[in-house]
Amino acid sequence: MRRRTFLHASGLAALGALAGCTGSRSPPPRRSSVVSDFEMNNGKLVIDLADETWVTSRYEPDQQSLSGVSPIGVASAKGKGGGGGRGATGRGSGGYSSAPRTVHGHAWYHGGDYADDWYEDNRGKFDRYKVGVAALGIAYLGGTTQMRDDAPDAGPVPWDETIQNPDETVTYDITDRSEFRRDGWYRVGANIVGDNVNHDFRWECFDLEVDSESQGFDIEEQWKVSPRI
Repeated sequence: MRRRTFLHASGLAALGALAGCTGSRSPPPRRSSVVSDFEMNNGKLVIDLADETWVTSRYEPDQQSLSGVSPIGVASAKGKGGGGGRGATGRGSGGYSSAPRTVHGHAWYHGGDYADDWYEDNRGKFDRYKVGVAALGIAYLGGTTQMRDDAPDAGPVPWDETIQNPDETVTYDITDRSEFRRDGWYRVGANIVGDNVNHDFRWECFDLEVDSESQGFDIEEQWKVSPRI
């Protein structure tokens, strides 16, 4: 799944709104290994996929889904986000330095001690699945004020660009689009599908704050924003 083609989507990324708390018993975000690193290089966002890509899920495959054939296609983008809940927040409003970290060092949105406790208390109720990345989506979300007031929840947004069957390293030139500010917040989404099960696990997303400096651009914050398990 390392062939790459480009599909250009038109329009700005629409933002979803956080719709309040889902309750203290909400399960935590699912764990996964999809993107290992982000960096800026000469105005280009460089995205490195993880060497081993996997996701934890409560999905239970039947015999037909164990065919080893991954689903074809890309899940559609949501209109609105939804569901707050416990754990680390802070995209656009502080808290990045103290947020819990994922296996690759990203700040873990809605992660925290309660997430570790949930996984420990619910052993046997979920599995880890090997996955491939069927597509990457990239979208500009807006400035810090917009993110603080109206940040999207987990899931796809209308992408500015979609890359099918991406290579292990993908670059995206943020200086090549004139319709929005080049610094601000970006979302990178990965549509993941099972390697050994015929199942679409949908999207793992990352929200990045890109800041312009005298010598170019730099990534100030990077948050992993996953759906709840």
